[in-house]
Amino acid sequence: MLQRTSYVDTIYVDSMSRSSMFEIGDVNSLRPRMLAIAVQEEGIAEKGEVPVEFADFPVFSKQTSPLPSAPLVRKTSIHHHPKICVGNISVLGIAASSTLQIGNLNLLDAEARIKHIRILNEEQNSPPNNTM
Repeated sequence: MLQRTSYVDTIYVDSMSRSSMFEIGDVNSLRPRMLAIAVQEEGIAEKGEVPVEFADFPVFSKQTSPLPSAPLVRKTSIHHHPKICVGNISVLGIAASSTLQIGNLNLLDAEARIKHIRILNEEQNSPPNNTM
């Protein structure tokens, strides 16, 4: 792994949530994971217990396919300066297994699986449409 030092004057991150990472310094590997079920019901303002489980949805148990191997690329780099200098970094948000990394990183293996369910009043109150 190429070793260079990073210098950043200012970093501003507005928000971070749900298995996100803000890493300063060198890291060999990061493996952030996030599983989430989001249920949004129209007209309901209060949070209540939702009777759903990860096992109810195949997206959470499905095996992931490995990524194809990266093609071999021959590369020669000449670094005229032994450091990377950045003035300011501004980030609105880091979420759902995403990573902001300042420094060296050898391996990043991130995964987010989210099932978002929206229950709309119009769909609940209308009879099924059987004309096709």
